[in-house]
Amino acid sequence: MAQSASYGYLAGTSMHELFAQFRLDPQLGGNPNNVVRVRIANDSGSDIQTIFTSDLNNLNFNPNTYPHMGAVRIRTASGLVYRSRIRIQIQILNANGGEVTAWFPELAVITPDQVGLSRLSGMAMRHELYFATPRGNASLHVAVKKNGIVTQLPAL
Repeated sequence: MAQSASYGYLAGTSMHELFAQFRLDPQLGGNPNNVVRVRIANDSGSDIQTIFTSDLNNLNFNPNTYPHMGAVRIRTASGLVYRSRIRIQIQILNANGGEVTAWFPELAVITPDQVGLSRLSGMAMRHELYFATPRGNASLHVAVKKNGIVTQLPAL
């Protein structure tokens, strides 16, 4: 398993992207072998992961059998919206698809697909990884261990 990765910007945004894969939590009835690879916008101001309805369709999500964690009110640029929450598992990947982290649990809000909408990052990954950007904010570096960040940053 790779211990670190570097990323650029998510197309069409001013946010760095992360590569990851989602799965429904096997402890809650999800199939551990059914995964979907995604790009996530690294939004340090977001406290809950976004999962699109198309992601859930690809994961064979059944809202009648997979447990919901209730609805939550979310403040968006368009105002307040209510979204259902579920528990999923995420694994962060490098640009080549190699595993950077083990699978970890995350709360996610179910969001309808919309052109131009990005999946926003949640809080759980901030407990799994160190994050750093060099001066100029040209790239995002993540690592499981702090020394993995230091070795990625450019020398001055």
